[in-house]
Amino acid sequence: MRWHLLVLGILLALGLPAGAQTQSVPATPVEPVAPPTATPTPPTPPTDSAPAPDQQPPAAPEVKVLVAEVQVVQNKDAPLNNDLENQVYKVIKTRPGQTTTRTQLQEDINAVFATGYFSDVKATPEDTPLGVRVTFDVAPNPTLNKVAAVGNLKILTPADLDKIFAPQKGKTLNYGELQKGVKEVEEFYASQGYVLAKVTDVQSSPTGDVNLTITEGEIADIQVKGNDRTRAYIVTRELSVQPGNIFNRDRIQADLQRVFALNLFKDVSLELNPAEDDKKVIVALKVEEKNTGSLGAGGGASSATGIFGTLSYQEQNLGGNNQKLGFDLQAGTRQFQYNVNFTDPWLNSNPDHTALNVNLFSRDTFSYIFDQSVGLPNDQGLPRENRLGVGVTFLRPLENGWRGSLGGRVERVQLRDFLGNAFTTDALGNPLTASGTDTDNLYTLEASVFRDDRDNTLTPTRGTFLRIGGEQNLGILGASPFYTRIGAEYSQFNAAPGLLPLGDGQQILAFNARVGTLLGLFPPYEAWTLGGANSVRGYFEGDLGTARSFLITTAELRSPIVDPVSGVLFVDYGTDLATAASVLGAPGLVRNKPGSGLGYGFGLRLQSPLGPLRIDFGFTTSNSSQIHFGIGEKF
Repeated sequence: MRWHLLVLGILLALGLPAGAQTQSVPATPVEPVAPPTATPTPPTPPTDSAPAPDQQPPAAPEVKVLVAEVQVVQNKDAPLNNDLENQVYKVIKTRPGQTTTRTQLQEDINAVFATGYFSDVKATPEDTPLGVRVTFDVAPNPTLNKVAAVGNLKILTPADLDKIFAPQKGKTLNYGELQKGVKEVEEFYASQGYVLAKVTDVQSSPTGDVNLTITEGEIADIQVKGNDRTRAYIVTRELSVQPGNIFNRDRIQADLQRVFALNLFKDVSLELNPAEDDKKVIVALKVEEKNTGSLGAGGGASSATGIFGTLSYQEQNLGGNNQKLGFDLQAGTRQFQYNVNFTDPWLNSNPDHTALNVNLFSRDTFSYIFDQSVGLPNDQGLPRENRLGVGVTFLRPLENGWRGSLGGRVERVQLRDFLGNAFTTDALGNPLTASGTDTDNLYTLEASVFRDDRDNTLTPTRGTFLRIGGEQNLGILGASPFYTRIGAEYSQFNAAPGLLPLGDGQQILAFNARVGTLLGLFPPYEAWTLGGANSVRGYFEGDLGTARSFLITTAELRSPIVDPVSGVLFVDYGTDLATAASVLGAPGLVRNKPGSGLGYGFGLRLQSPLGPLRIDFGFTTSNSSQIHFGIGEKF
């Protein structure tokens, strides 16, 4: 018996039955941009202090004692839950009938702590006639009563929190399972794009109440940097996030794309800075401005307008307000025109995002309606359309990706030759205007809705475009016709890989359909014209038909050849729907225009800053052909 008592005295002298204090996790200051994750850590089991390595005596072999009995109790005499008791027996290595050491008992204490179910653990050896009885005296954590979030949260609701921790409620609090719940809370935020949200502190009470301190990443302020010319509100009004919102990665990414789409900046990037309140963040948008003014001159040839020269001036950021002012002048063998255009894409920053466009224009060009005047040998006697007018249009977004426009236009239209001689009829006596004079005045209201989900407006590779619109000419103030124009257009773009053995890039199958009609008594120069580069290729401009109603369809297969050149195969079909005779003076019939026809052919595209430069070689089933030049795709 004496050697048992001696061993017991040695173990007690070494301080083996030491306990740990109840858990308390202190709050830690965090940066709002990337706060550290709070981890509910169970109490740390005690360890013995040891002298410095250079002061340690040579290690002596540890004393081993025979274990006669192992028991687990709660606070010395209270019965322990069977499940918790099993958790202890499962992890300890001390067994009856085997020997143990001080180190082994310490490892067992650590293992019991590691289960996460206990706030205090002691191992007490006692001498018995058969050996040493080791009693593990444990203090279980309280039953988890509730989990609550501290603070006024805007994203996480009590119902969300209850759903995450519902499997743990009513059970003994386990720090490991609690930590899994904390991670699930952060994953809940991250899955919705709230990447700055963190659980920064976890506190539990003896009654089983757990409080989580959460910083969601609230935006304290939004700043714009690098905008030497552009006003800051031009950038911030494009943002869907505002101070007071919770930072969301997906929303801010879409906002950056909208800012870049203003076409005012070379680069747009994001910077996050800590605010005075360490639970919030300052969002800084860094922009690099680019030159938004341009002056250009050029020339070219078009199948519709002949040889021409151009002069243009464009300012994309007038006064730093993202307002656009442009002037274009084009003069050539078949036309002279100019256009002054002003656009405010967001008028007064109104909440409806209404845009304003105002343009003053003058166009003097040969009319495709009368381009084949009977009995006139050359251009000298052909009537020309001279249009002088001003238009105002308002545009705004609607629901589900639709946009709408509403506006008005006032025009004076005169029919004269290039020497200024007035025309009222053609060579056969057919009227050229609605008023019977050489001049008509048009007062027009116009409206349209459209939806555009193409991936690129200049060179689309996928998506659709749909537009439906109408014009109403009011017939007021004399010499003004009263009529209605209605039209619609639809385009679709799909990938079509491998249809042509050309190039390595993506091949596109494109389809377009346009339809329209005119109601009432309209002047013949307002009729629909069929044939030409933007209608049915293979026919010269206006040679296919002059119609009250029409339908044109086009299919194209577009394929890269060698960068920056691509090729096109096309088929066009157009018809006047047998309405040529209902146009005033029937200009299509008296000029023997067929009214309907099919064109087909191939073309080349050269990519340029202005868009694709286009040349198409068109052929028709009536054995005619035509080369068409232009800028931009047909649709």
